[in-house]
Amino acid sequence: MDNQSYKKGLLTKAHAEFFYDNEQGILVSAYSAPNEFIKISNRKGELKLYIPKSNTVTYTQDYTLSTENELIYYFANNRQQDLGLEKEGFTMMDTRLDGEYLIFVWEAPETMKTVKKVEVVYENENPIYAAYFDIDEIIVKKIYYYDYFKTTYFQMPTKLTEISYTPERDSIVQRTIFSNIKVSSSPSSPYFNFKIPDNAKVNPSKL
Repeated sequence: MDNQSYKKGLLTKAHAEFFYDNEQGILVSAYSAPNEFIKISNRKGELKLYIPKSNTVTYTQDYTLSTENELIYYFANNRQQDLGLEKEGFTMMDTRLDGEYLIFVWEAPETMKTVKKVEVVYENENPIYAAYFDIDEIIVKKIYYYDYFKTTYFQMPTKLTEISYTPERDSIVQRTIFSNIKVSSSPSSPYFNFKIPDNAKVNPSKL
């Protein structure tokens, strides 16, 4: 995975390799840039962050960190029909066709003050675009999904572009590329069974 983020004229880059065990619901993310660290998360929202250089580990737990909230989970399990919006409390309020495109409109829960609705556009059952609207029905975020990777079991976008608009009339642009995707019932990478060293020092602060 390669990610580029543009914010206020500054470009930051990140590179990582993801190892996802769909059956166990465990995701190991091995980052090599801009800093080296390994993140291990599961469907319960338990997260471990290990930094090899200092041999330190940080633990935290929050359901928002669950692997079932990760993009890879929705596509690997063919649950891209709502992209997790229903779990967040959104309710479908409208569907319509625009040529070959199917559009789902989701209404935000009353507790959500910054977003009023989300429109998701589908082509051939796969999402290609999502727009988030604020209470004034102004678009505050756009997400583009494209260049789908296809297997017998699932399809997943290999490229995403997310544009978030700030109150200062600026924007934050993130581009993510997934490459060298492999699917196996018996993977060989040691990261699938990665264990944090027993002598790792525990960081008392949470993430």
